[in-house]
Amino acid sequence: MGKKFSFKATVRDVRTGETGTAQGKVEGDDTYTQARARTDIEAWANTVPGRNLTATDIQLS
Repeated sequence: MGKKFSFKATVRDVRTGETGTAQGKVEGDDTYTQARARTDIEAWANTVPGRNLTATDIQLS
């Protein structure tokens, strides 16, 4: 059974410089890290049409 994490991250559009906040909940195990969260958030961000988003300042709780 997975552990539930809340996350909050700053996302930035590489092309325009615009920033915003992404937040939500994920399920993982004790090996779930900020690096894994960044991969998951950026995978989601790549589904946003017309944007090239990166995630920074990731907080897991």
